Amino acid sequence: MHELSLFSHVPNSRVAHVTRALKTVTGMSGAPLLEHHLIYKPKRNRQTIGGPVSGNNSAGPANTAATGDFYYLQLVADILKNESQNDTLVAEQPGVLAPGQSHGDAMEVDSINAAVEQSVKFTKTEKAPYDIRKQKWTIRFSDLPEVNGKRPVTSRMVHNAGVHEGDALSFVDSLGYTPVSEYVLSGDYFVYHNVYVTITRILLPPQSFSPLPTHTLRQLDPADSFLLQASIKVSSANEQETMNKGVEELKTIRAELKGVIELEPGDRLSLDTRVR
Repeated sequence: MHELSLFSHVPNSRVAHVTRALKTVTGMSGAPLLEHHLIYKPKRNRQTIGGPVSGNNSAGPANTAATGDFYYLQLVADILKNESQNDTLVAEQPGVLAPGQSHGDAMEVDSINAAVEQSVKFTKTEKAPYDIRKQKWTIRFSDLPEVNGKRPVTSRMVHNAGVHEGDALSFVDSLGYTPVSEYVLSGDYFVYHNVYVTITRILLPPQSFSPLPTHTLRQLDPADSFLLQASIKVSSANEQETMNKGVEELKTIRAELKGVIELEPGDRLSLDTRVR
């Protein structure tokens, strides 16, 4: 799969204005986005694979492997989606229904005080602590972007693989990768035709693998700025007509937001996912 993207830096003072513009252009209110990202790199590097390189520079299989690039992988979990799946309400007294609730149509009760006034106590099921091994993870690989100039947008190959059951962390470990860092992506997303638009900032958890509660997270950027990304997925770069259509859709939203924010291709080196 290929990803076409445009980016823009948004100072904190401009976030509200840009968000209003996105709401007007897309015709939707921003939907909240909160993702936990784990960054992995190979346990071995080019110097260690196949052992030390001999002084005669012979072109054997080990040396051939040593010349290849190694890339970071990510595990990504949608925190809000995972939390909503576990966010249920139960009555403390079996068989007792809240006012307006029928046996055939269970209704959530948001206010505990209101329930107490009606002599019926309802409470949220106690949640277990955040467990990284119980999240629904997606393995994400992003290639080095193409050299600028071929297209007026950032173009790169991406692969996403959802892990629907089992231990995703152990699986990535078995592939020969080890975690090196993590962050939480927080913000909002919008949809404009086939374009997915996010306006987000990077937050860091106070301790490893503990992104909750969110009020304990701290900003990576001291200025608390945001990044706007408009992207579109194309199944194959060989489908030239589809690629051109994707580029045109990105040009359209760039024109719609002109004067509010300038969308540009991303810096290729800053998007480099190769292990150095």
